[in-house]
Amino acid sequence: MSAMKAVTVLMSVRVAEEGNHHGREIVKGTEDQVPAELFEGLKEAGYVEALGGKKTNALRDDGPTVAEYVAAGYAASAYPPKGFASRSTPEEIAAAITEAEDAAAKKKADDKAAKAAAKMRDAILADLMKLSDEDLAKAVEAEKIAVVDGETKDVILGKIADARIAAQG
Repeated sequence: MSAMKAVTVLMSVRVAEEGNHHGREIVKGTEDQVPAELFEGLKEAGYVEALGGKKTNALRDDGPTVAEYVAAGYAASAYPPKGFASRSTPEEIAAAITEAEDAAAKKKADDKAAKAAAKMRDAILADLMKLSDEDLAKAVEAEKIAVVDGETKDVILGKIADARIAAQG
């Protein structure tokens, strides 16, 4: 019988066992014994550590994929979460980071465009407020603005401004 080494199991794995052609599984979070000749390889791969030895900082293998991590609201650039091994390929992580960067750039551009549109609308409204009621009525007629009885002057000014912006864009 070969010598055995007592271990703390950091990740579940199937190991060779004398007399068992298929081996057996050692289970994460338990103490067990492995053939001494397999110990170094299992230790280097992060599956086990010597029982009673100093604790290593083994990474958990039950964390999220990068897609799950991002869907939960976390930044792809911070994947994998601290203390967890990656469950995604480097290509999947790179794609998620690129997608997040593209989305951030699009949001920035959209925000800039929205601010410019709001500034333009404010300038048009400021000019329209200077018009007399007679000139405002002429603008409504010339620009074919649909006005409903009871609408306030502010609503009519907004409709004219929105129509002018739409005509420019």
